Amino acid sequence: MNLMHQNSPLPLKEQTVIVDSLRGWALLSVVLMNYASIYGWNNHAVKTEPDALTFFLDTASELIFGSKGWTLLAVLFGFGFSVLLQNRQQSGQSVYWFFIKRMLWLFVFAFVNTLFFGGDILNDYALMGLLLLLFYKCSVRMLFVLAACVLLLTPLLHAYLGRLHVLFSPKSRDLFYSFYDRNTFEDHIKANVVMRYKWMLRLSYSVILHLIQLGCFLLGMALHRSHFFEQLSRYLKRVKQLFLFSFILSVAIYMLQFLIEKSEWTFNSYYNLYYPQILVIMCFTTTGIIWLYATGKAKVVFAALAITGKMTLTSYMLQNMLAFFFFILLKPNWSLQSYFLAGLVIYLLQVAASKWWLSQYQYGLAEWLWRCLSYGRMFPLKKKERG
Repeated sequence: MNLMHQNSPLPLKEQTVIVDSLRGWALLSVVLMNYASIYGWNNHAVKTEPDALTFFLDTASELIFGSKGWTLLAVLFGFGFSVLLQNRQQSGQSVYWFFIKRMLWLFVFAFVNTLFFGGDILNDYALMGLLLLLFYKCSVRMLFVLAACVLLLTPLLHAYLGRLHVLFSPKSRDLFYSFYDRNTFEDHIKANVVMRYKWMLRLSYSVILHLIQLGCFLLGMALHRSHFFEQLSRYLKRVKQLFLFSFILSVAIYMLQFLIEKSEWTFNSYYNLYYPQILVIMCFTTTGIIWLYATGKAKVVFAALAITGKMTLTSYMLQNMLAFFFFILLKPNWSLQSYFLAGLVIYLLQVAASKWWLSQYQYGLAEWLWRCLSYGRMFPLKKKERG
């Protein structure tokens, strides 16, 4: 049934499908941009100008996918955080200590993932997840207000720190490449650790990015508390309005950035548009996906996205492990489009693998292990046979 004609709450199964589909879309964005980053690392010493196709792919992918995956995953993390804590609270079980333990175990997963990919994002989710506990008892209205304030005011801080010239750390970047270019297994591990725990601690990352993450987490919490996906038909008109508004705003910011660069204006020195542009485009693509889902079309596509989204942690870590052995250690002399194609192929293989795995097992392997460690007991992994 078309969701636009439903008056009752969206069935739990369909709520799960759209949330998992968004996770799957975010995961696709992440793998494409992570593999593009590895292409950049492998070619950082190349001084030749990129050809027209490479320039187009680089520009288009950055515009459509760049940083849109992790910001959407941050919103969905906040959503899942709120769901989990609400379930714990309703069952009368401990809330805060349980979630602290869960985030500490996520740090362990993050460290393992960092060994294979220095651009790991799990460390940040674990850190900001702990901070989210401070906002758990806020009202829906307060969560929306706080999210808006953080997301709108952080670009001011971004611009201010930029004027002070304290956002970059070239020494840490050079240390990363000094290990990366040696091209041994041990040195690549060292390079990843340097990137994650030294280079990425520069102020532009440790302060600005984390504030953007916090705003996204708070927004996700607010969406859960407002029963957004549960009452999707009720909010669908707003989704359409937000889709059109974010599209217009995306075009406007893009044109403004173009004029700023061409005319050498100092606008970004006072309000940096980098993250606002990312967030507006992320909003545009996300509301477009939700609107398309509500029409009842492209069910095969949504099923593929959702099946991968159910195993986000496992899929994310596996993508990075494969990238380490095939693209970081071997450093194939491929074009940027080949790296993109490799990311797409790996993602499609993960769709098929996830479908098979979840037909036999209840959770992804990493999700299952994280669940067992968080609760301090073993859960059955394999599904019970029907009979």
